[in-house]
Amino acid sequence: MDNTIVNRYMKLIEPLAINLKLELLSRLSDSLKNNFVKQPEDKEELLEEFAGSWSDVEDDLLKDIYNSRSSSC
Repeated sequence: MDNTIVNRYMKLIEPLAINLKLELLSRLSDSLKNNFVKQPEDKEELLEEFAGSWSDVEDDLLKDIYNSRSSSC
């Protein structure tokens, strides 16, 4: 069904001049941008979600990771 709708629109668009196609593309892009709502990040929620994520890692591995760090001071 969706493909049929797209095909119908393409038949209408194909004969248009390039400047009209570009204008149509621009308006479609603006419409998408205006209708797109980005969900705000809840940093507290992210911290709670990832808190303790290293708790199941063996202590020896953690020691190796810390010991392999180098400081460039």
